[in-house]
Amino acid sequence: MKRILLICLAMLWLVPSVALAHSKLENAVPAQDSTAAVAPERIEMTFNTKIESLSNFKLLNAAGEEMEKGKTEVDGMTMSATVPSVLPNGIYNVKWTIIGADGHSVEGDYSFTVEAPVVTAEPTAEPDTATESPAETELPSPSPSPEVSADTGSGNESAASSDGTNYTPAVIIGTIIVIAAVVLMLRRRK
Repeated sequence: MKRILLICLAMLWLVPSVALAHSKLENAVPAQDSTAAVAPERIEMTFNTKIESLSNFKLLNAAGEEMEKGKTEVDGMTMSATVPSVLPNGIYNVKWTIIGADGHSVEGDYSFTVEAPVVTAEPTAEPDTATESPAETELPSPSPSPEVSADTGSGNESAASSDGTNYTPAVIIGTIIVIAAVVLMLRRRK
């Protein structure tokens, strides 16, 4: 009987640590909260564990509208998809749902901004060489281009439960086994 109790206690001690080992976002391109000077052609996320092929993500603009993207590809710990059309300037949110190696579904999201230089086409008029000399013609000064932020923080991960408590089937089963063992011990003592 003591052996059963020890096994149940060991399970209760080990199961929560396994249950809390969920996958989380390690790196993303474009990075979390970054500002890109060029619209990305591909979204890529790397997680801390292997993820399953059923994992997927959505790319949403600031208005919450889903943007077009290619087929999601999963390779080991990386999930990616191409962005077939050029994204206009603005804030974008990547909402991902993965199935980690532990079999649990984990959701999260992160944002990035596209601030590509706007090129305006001005009508080209040839200078009148008789009235304007080459020294009077002004050349546009090059403007510095914005750089991409190198912040690679992890995304906002959240397990599927709404209150933040993580009750997995293994924890519930372990708790039931412990309660059953205690009840059996109390009955045999009477």
